[in-house]
Amino acid sequence: MSEATTPDTIEIIESNKVHLEAPAQWLKQGWTDFKQAPAVGLTYGAIFVFAGYGLFWGLEALGLSYFILPLSGSFMLFAPWLALGLYEVSRQREKGQTPTFASTCNAWRQSPRRLGIMAFVLLIFMLVWTQVAVVLYALMMGDASLSLENMGVDIFARTDGLVFLAVGSIVGLVFASIVFLLTAVSVPMILDRDTGAFEAMAFSFKTVMKNSHVMWSWAFTIGIISWFAIATFFIGLIIAMPVLGYASWHAYRDLVPAE
Repeated sequence: MSEATTPDTIEIIESNKVHLEAPAQWLKQGWTDFKQAPAVGLTYGAIFVFAGYGLFWGLEALGLSYFILPLSGSFMLFAPWLALGLYEVSRQREKGQTPTFASTCNAWRQSPRRLGIMAFVLLIFMLVWTQVAVVLYALMMGDASLSLENMGVDIFARTDGLVFLAVGSIVGLVFASIVFLLTAVSVPMILDRDTGAFEAMAFSFKTVMKNSHVMWSWAFTIGIISWFAIATFFIGLIIAMPVLGYASWHAYRDLVPAE
């Protein structure tokens, strides 16, 4: 795909309006894609699971276990880019091709500069959120334990712990909402079209606002499924990530008119 941005690409496109039941349909289509290419989906899912384990044991070995919770949350901020190969699975299936892991893991080569910009933007959000979470913990629970084993007890057993949990959840929700506004359709759009990164993010923002009820329910669905998948000590990601990745591609297809 050419790196040159086509002038006025975004201006001539208007996103579609979708119905409230659309997220259920996207999940159904995502599950169908998973069943049609199980080996590819399970391979990606296993990578996410082992990456989660690597993060956990790596931070534990470095004595930085207090970073595990904020980094687990920030994973959801970077997930739209991490699902790039999954979007390519659905994209290839649309074309009647048989996707393989090898044919999809290089999806970033479709537009490396633009996708690199997206990765950089999401990385900034991820790093800022992690630092904010650590600072909030230090300010509100400075005398609490930094070990993962005692952190949960301190948070739920103390009044300031519950305040930290509430404030942290609200701040995290703000970060997640901003990222969703910018990435709901932008990453698959860059993969699929000759569209600049910032133009795609602007279009994603407009699309979410145009379909606000549907899209925020979709964001809530993604968040709940991802939270439960991570809460199973990452095991649930082996199914959740592929299905959500495929479903997000179908959401893009419904929301953005075909060229």
